[in-house]
Amino acid sequence: MTDIESEMLKRGLIKVPSADQKTESSYRKVAKFLYLIGVEQAAQVLKQLKPEQIDKVVTELVTIRHIDKDEATYILSEFSALYESSKNSLGGIQTAESMLTKAFGAEKASEILKAAVPEKQTKPFEFLDSADVEKIAQLLDKELPATKTLVISQLRPKLAAEYIKTLPAEEKKDIILRLAKLKTILPEVFRQVSNSMQEKYQRLQTGKTDLIDGRAVLAEILRKIDPATEHDILQNLSDSNPELEQNIRERLFTLEDILGINNSYLQKKLSTLTDDTVAKLITGKHEAFIEKILSNVSKNRAYYIQDEKKTNPSTLKEVNEVTNQFLTELRRAWERGEFIIEGRDEEWVP
Repeated sequence: MTDIESEMLKRGLIKVPSADQKTESSYRKVAKFLYLIGVEQAAQVLKQLKPEQIDKVVTELVTIRHIDKDEATYILSEFSALYESSKNSLGGIQTAESMLTKAFGAEKASEILKAAVPEKQTKPFEFLDSADVEKIAQLLDKELPATKTLVISQLRPKLAAEYIKTLPAEEKKDIILRLAKLKTILPEVFRQVSNSMQEKYQRLQTGKTDLIDGRAVLAEILRKIDPATEHDILQNLSDSNPELEQNIRERLFTLEDILGINNSYLQKKLSTLTDDTVAKLITGKHEAFIEKILSNVSKNRAYYIQDEKKTNPSTLKEVNEVTNQFLTELRRAWERGEFIIEGRDEEWVP
């Protein structure tokens, strides 16, 4: 008989098992006993045990999921009625935590539980075990080939094959070659990719997606770097994808930049536009932009422009056409170095 059985026996809490029942761990039997008597009484029992005994009992307790009636009858003997009232109680970690909290307080309970039940270390990409080909396709959409290859290598063979079948011919060929050449991956890189993919997968599962506009991000980055580097990047884009390069250029110069244009240049530019055009230009814009424009024309002209805006409403199409043309002309002048944008260009001026 072990020390814990002896101690429990002395307190009249358990009976000595018969010879054919000695194969099960003594600590597991005690854990089942605690499970059956409920949280309140179990807490009192735990208080009387030694720390090392508590650890071993808790380790067993968190793994218990079911006790059939015959076993409960043996453990509790004459307390079968108690079993009937407690058979639906929760087992596992929740029960263990409740018992320990009542016995020792929340802080100590947490300490004991962590020591007895180490945090489960999930296997990288384990979250994909139940995924289907549609979810994998969504998960890997827009991912780099190297990332796709790593994820595919961790899928069930049948699922991996189904996904590869959905790829365009050239991409399919590339992925297959990458898989064939795939070698050892550093554990840290492996886990980082797994964690990143798991976060994305969870967003897909809940319908939450964070859409990222890569062009807008690139434009914002280019706005923060020196002109020479910006020029090189845009030139490279122009060589490979002129349409993309044009789109980025348009994003580089916005209405916000006009607020930083020096007044003398803006006055010169506005003098070339009709009142009707300027009225369309300020339609639907924020107050700071309207003020910047009207403060760079004469008071009389500002009055006529505002009157034109009120008496001759413009369509959205007309407003957009005028605005885009105005921005395009100013952007080109800015690229030629005809003016600088306050708060943006001066730090790069030698």
